[in-house]
Amino acid sequence: MDLWSAVGTLWDQASDGEAGLAAARASHLASLADDDAEQAILLGERALCELLLCRYVDATKSSLHAARIAERSTAPLAADARYFTGAVRLVAAGMLEPDASNVEFTLPFTELEVLQDYARELDRDRPEFLLLLFPIVEASMSSGRFAEVEDLVTPALPFRPADSEYSAVLTLFLEMLVARSRAFRGEIQAVTTLCTELLDQPKMASHPQAAMLAEALLCYAAAQRSDRHEVEVRSANVLAEARRNVNYIAVGSCMLVTWSFSAIGQVQRAAALIVGSAGGPELPRVKTWDKSFGYELLVTAALRRGDLPAARVWAALAIPLASRPVAAPAVERTLSRLAAADGDHADAVAHASTSARLDELSGARLEELRGRILHANALASAGNSDRAIRALAEIAAEADALGATSVRKLAAREWRALVKNEPSGDGGFASLSDREREIAILVAEGHTNRRIGNTLFLSDRTVQTHLSRILSVMGLPSRTAIPAALRMGAHAIEAPALTDRQEQIAELVSRGHSNAHIARNLGISVKTVENHLAGIFTRWQVTSRTAVANLFVASQSTIE
Repeated sequence: MDLWSAVGTLWDQASDGEAGLAAARASHLASLADDDAEQAILLGERALCELLLCRYVDATKSSLHAARIAERSTAPLAADARYFTGAVRLVAAGMLEPDASNVEFTLPFTELEVLQDYARELDRDRPEFLLLLFPIVEASMSSGRFAEVEDLVTPALPFRPADSEYSAVLTLFLEMLVARSRAFRGEIQAVTTLCTELLDQPKMASHPQAAMLAEALLCYAAAQRSDRHEVEVRSANVLAEARRNVNYIAVGSCMLVTWSFSAIGQVQRAAALIVGSAGGPELPRVKTWDKSFGYELLVTAALRRGDLPAARVWAALAIPLASRPVAAPAVERTLSRLAAADGDHADAVAHASTSARLDELSGARLEELRGRILHANALASAGNSDRAIRALAEIAAEADALGATSVRKLAAREWRALVKNEPSGDGGFASLSDREREIAILVAEGHTNRRIGNTLFLSDRTVQTHLSRILSVMGLPSRTAIPAALRMGAHAIEAPALTDRQEQIAELVSRGHSNAHIARNLGISVKTVENHLAGIFTRWQVTSRTAVANLFVASQSTIE
């Protein structure tokens, strides 16, 4: 058996959506292996396949078994086997919550640097070079060591792979690992350039999973630039592919889309997507690091709709993750948000400061800036407004330099969001079912039935049925009245100024009035109303009347 050719074929099969078949094949080949080292490598490959299937406990057990076999090997490939299985074990260990199972987590390499040094010394002319490098780079990424990812991959670019398909696909995924590391370090233009070039490559058409990840990264970059139109286009492409094949790559791509929605102010949609794509409230399909971000987002969404009990539940799920250094910053931000909601300003300041410091150490530039915004908000709530204003100005300038428009806007509007988080009557909201509340919140955020259905994995007809009951229960004339009823606009994205006439029309839309009613009210023709609405759509980069209503409510909550 040609070991590395077999491993490459298995990797190619798994990464293109057939990880279950690849895992079974790896087990079979391991039973036929000539020595311990080959058997260990094949079992390590099985663990990678199980990771792709989001079977994290199985993957951890398989990688542990493989590592033990590698440790006792004296075959020529023993060193490769130990490092390969050690890297896979590090990746697998990062997928499970602390104490999530009784699996032994003692690793053959307690320091990631040992694996990285091995990778740097690898002969790049070896046909199996990419196969040995990939799990080490993934382990670095999963551990939050973003700078090391590029240090490992970039010196080897351009790769000189053998004439095999798996080499071409591995090259794509390694380059996208570089793009992901740049994204988390705030290098938005570099991400856009690299992923656009990757999508233009003819080989990408044969690998939809790789293309999905590139689309997700471009979606994330567009969100940081506040390009709402591109976010919609890219996210639709990602979600369409993710629904066809739910696996680790799909879940990771959905996480990038989730962060994108959150960055452009669609926090409720982001919260709905993460629960749907991650397999339920406990987020079982995502790794520890992403899980901590997920719970932070769910806490944020709950607080923004005034549901403090739900925020406490999500925060309680997040707290145990803090023992993992890669997850700790997001947990600290979660605790800061909850402390602020409880009026404990000193605690809010302390947790936000810790999160920013931890992200600065890891190189997660955008998250560091968001942590600093939280810190400024907490300072303002504690009465230190002058210091908070100076901090927000500095953050906005730094975000501008990175091209992170969304963070700059967040810094500019967070003061307003803090002082406008007031409770309101629910107007019948409490009597809705959980699903109806979820749909009402997404409608209030400005989404069409089609987008809501895609996010919640429901049909358009089912969404409409729920919507009809929502309008009936809440006594509203149309979906465009929902944002004002729920007061969801107070935390939405900032909107460019309208003309006086456009603002009049936007206000009437937010009350749920039809074009004919607006025309009668203002003494103009229906066609003129339609033209003004088209102008509002263009200026605010939206595609629905409900989105207009949402942004109008937001504009009226602004503090001058």
